[in-house]
Amino acid sequence: MFKLSEDQEERARRLHKESIVFDAHCDTILSVIDGERSLGEKSEKGHIDIPRLKSGGVKAQVFAVFVRPEWYHDAVHSTMKGISIFKKQIEQNSEDVCFAGAAGDIKKAAENGKIAALLSIEGGEALQGDIHMLKIYRELGVSSLVLTWNHRNAIADGAQDLRSGGGLSDFGVEVVKEMERLDMVVDIAHISPKGFWDVLDVAQKPFIISHSLPRKFMDIPRNLDDGQIKAVAEKGGVIGATFYFSSYGGQQGSIENILDVIDYFVSIAGVEHVGIGSDFDGYDGNVNGLESCEKMINLTRGLVYRGYSDEDIAKILGKNFIRVFEKTSYVIVTA
Repeated sequence: MFKLSEDQEERARRLHKESIVFDAHCDTILSVIDGERSLGEKSEKGHIDIPRLKSGGVKAQVFAVFVRPEWYHDAVHSTMKGISIFKKQIEQNSEDVCFAGAAGDIKKAAENGKIAALLSIEGGEALQGDIHMLKIYRELGVSSLVLTWNHRNAIADGAQDLRSGGGLSDFGVEVVKEMERLDMVVDIAHISPKGFWDVLDVAQKPFIISHSLPRKFMDIPRNLDDGQIKAVAEKGGVIGATFYFSSYGGQQGSIENILDVIDYFVSIAGVEHVGIGSDFDGYDGNVNGLESCEKMINLTRGLVYRGYSDEDIAKILGKNFIRVFEKTSYVIVTA
């Protein structure tokens, strides 16, 4: 990996402890839904649970309810069930974690020594074409929605369903506008390139790409070219560097790969627009040096080793994403 001096090691440990380490995307809740494990028990399976988040110093975690293709025929019911299971897990582990559905909850949780758990939905199929579902999900505390996964849906084409060349549909435009009205974070990870530019035209507020890589590292539609990286920054948004190792040419990735990704994003977007979106439990296998959330301090060590300032490390570890998410506020909109 990399060798730090004693001073560098001490600095890395201090920065990791002082920062609100924020991971913008994981798929862990699917394992809980399947009954494979619970959030409260340390497991040898997967990448995330509450004991490992604690020991890894992760203070804010976005948990995605991923709308699996087998749910599409009854997506609302399945998504609601996933949300219910997630919230029950949070309630059962309230000594260590709290649900962050309101502005300020992230920092408040850190001040109280708890992990802030945020809720996302991955896949606009969860709306089943009904715009009113957005308000219902928002009232349940859903902070963000990933508009598409790999497949085309009523909102836009996904990253692996590009035959039509379609971007946002009329419904998709309505969804983006309604999400902004409800103070939900628009997340366009996995969207088609045409959909990306359509969101850029429609959105009035910063949006995020919770988990992605530069197209330079692998030329696939879900990854971002240099123009897209610049556009996110110009809109005030944030890109989460993902740990999804198969995007590194199908080889097992390493922490050095991920640091290279962060360096590249920073070189184009600027340090204010780069964060972490691990995609833990959304891929098989491990990344050397980041085998689970317990090893997140290695990322801080790497940023120290590569010469980032204290302020910039804090931004990448969490401040940038928190800036966007804390603009949301859990209020019931009646208009």
